[in-house]
Amino acid sequence: MEEEEYDYSIGLDTPYWIQEIRIKGKLWWTFQTPVSVAFIGITALTALVMFLLTLPFLKVLANVAFIPLTLWIVVPWRVGRLYVETDPDGKKIHYYLWGMIRYIKEFVLDSRIIYGEERREKNNEKIIFEKTEL
Repeated sequence: MEEEEYDYSIGLDTPYWIQEIRIKGKLWWTFQTPVSVAFIGITALTALVMFLLTLPFLKVLANVAFIPLTLWIVVPWRVGRLYVETDPDGKKIHYYLWGMIRYIKEFVLDSRIIYGEERREKNNEKIIFEKTEL
């Protein structure tokens, strides 16, 4: 009977979840359901970017009550959920985006031909065929 080896990548691929936040041993915040660290990070990063992009328009945006709420809370929350819950082609979003960027760089922007697993410049010489009698 063959021995099956344990696949450690299963444990490494699982997301890290947080349910309690403790500061100096004291319970500071608790979530009803565990929250992914990736969700917290992407949500915070998106909120920061949205805040920095809308900072010049802050006086105009302050006149309408729901716009700052939407831009600084709802949009980052949705982007974080989209990042965590979406698996295009069975991959995590950052792997998928990295692969898409590499594809665009290597095949869309680089117009050189591939010959023998190498990129080569296109040879623009005219081929002239001579007439031969057999």
